Amino acid sequence: MASFVISPIKIDISLLRPYFSLISCAILQNFLLNPHFPNSRMPTSTIPTKQQILSSNKEAEPLLSFFDDLSDEEKMKLWKQLSTLNLSDARQWFIDSEEQRAPASAEDLKPIPHSHHFNQSEMHQAVLDELWNKGMDAIARGEVCAIVLAGGQATRLGSSQPKGTIPLGINAAYGDSLLGIQAAKIALLQALAGERDHQDPGKIHWAVMTSPGTEEATREHVQKLAHHHGFDFNEQITIFSQDEIAAYDENGDFLLGSKGSVVAAPNGNGGLYSAISAHLPRLRAKGIKYFHVYCVDNILCKVADPHFIGFAIANEADVATKCVPKQKGELVGSVCLDKGKPRVVEYSELGEKLAQQKTSDGKFLFGAGSIANHFFTMDFMDRVCSPSSRLPYHRAHKKISYVDKNGEIVKPEKPNGIKLEQFIFDVFELSERFFIWEVARNEEFSPLKNHQSVGTDCLSTCQRDLSNVNKMWLERAGANVTASKQVYLLSLVSFNGENLQELRHREISDEAIESDHTINKFFVH
Repeated sequence: MASFVISPIKIDISLLRPYFSLISCAILQNFLLNPHFPNSRMPTSTIPTKQQILSSNKEAEPLLSFFDDLSDEEKMKLWKQLSTLNLSDARQWFIDSEEQRAPASAEDLKPIPHSHHFNQSEMHQAVLDELWNKGMDAIARGEVCAIVLAGGQATRLGSSQPKGTIPLGINAAYGDSLLGIQAAKIALLQALAGERDHQDPGKIHWAVMTSPGTEEATREHVQKLAHHHGFDFNEQITIFSQDEIAAYDENGDFLLGSKGSVVAAPNGNGGLYSAISAHLPRLRAKGIKYFHVYCVDNILCKVADPHFIGFAIANEADVATKCVPKQKGELVGSVCLDKGKPRVVEYSELGEKLAQQKTSDGKFLFGAGSIANHFFTMDFMDRVCSPSSRLPYHRAHKKISYVDKNGEIVKPEKPNGIKLEQFIFDVFELSERFFIWEVARNEEFSPLKNHQSVGTDCLSTCQRDLSNVNKMWLERAGANVTASKQVYLLSLVSFNGENLQELRHREISDEAIESDHTINKFFVH
């Protein structure tokens, strides 16, 4: 009988290393979400005692003052919340956050040089067309992932829904929401990519960062959008949640929002890097090379913007950021160099003198206003993302309602506590090829942040700004807009003013939008 010797298979472990974090994170997540945690021998239906909770979570003691007053359901809910908040580390984060970055001096701060700061409005159309094609090529190859930061609640808007899901009263896209408009833009870009040289439609991967308070409602809304647009939800969409962090009083002690819940909030847009780390190996395996990261609240955001992506690819950028020209007195951060490294400097740190300094052409020297709209390569994300990614925490003084020692809810009239958050741009200084892509504010930036009563960055200003952009596109296409009402193009009609040639020399009146079938197919009516 012949004998066979089977040689051992040699595997290069380094090839498997990117998957280790995914596996370990999945195991950890399963452990943390296990209803038996922290006592794995405890039956699911058993309510933990104070002692059982404190045996693994000593920092929770002040938060259990009213534990005996709670119903079984409330006890279980508090227990599960405490198991996810990592209070022992959170105590140290508060201490560390007191040591803020030393203020930069005027000698340290410089604007981003012109060689790395490009203004879209000053570029020739032929160059813009070339960048557009380069970006569309990446989309057609399935190399682009759009990440929307959607972890915040719409509390300032007076809504209990996640900001990305609230009705806009426009109906420009299925879902009538910010996420609905963004889904339509993705669908349109995919179709445009497929029309080029009869290529197959490109697939833009859509990653949605939620938080524990927004995940369920956001997931349900995105599932409906995916079904409507024909997206494969499991293959094309990734929904993941950022961490929450407990809030503090001025002394660093944790606060109860009710007798059975801890005051907690998402850990800032910089929480992206730890939250998405477990998904990067899978996205890389899908062929993703480039990320466009944006905030859900910007109604004018050009999701997966081919111009921006093409610009970054053409310049071999590992990080690029969109900016708008700052306005006088505006408090948004300025993108600049600090000791030769790119970062975003807050208005208070920049100082009045530097903030008002102008160039010979009358523009602000430090006028690159950050709008939380960024490009990253996959290689860069691999460098900065891990489950343990911990950017510095920044303190924000807030008015925080809390339960006092008598069990009464206190609603302060002035800031009484601190919330910590991480900033997404704190990784800029790690970039080796950093660029700015400056765009026109009126065309690309109109955030929904405030209640209607504030009058700025609210629903009515978003509606107005979207209508103004649509009118501008129509006029550029040669249409004569005479409508007295706000005009809204359907989101699936045009991404950047293209596909409007049928309306050249046509009058766009209120009556035409309502009754002319050759015109109203383009509009909300």
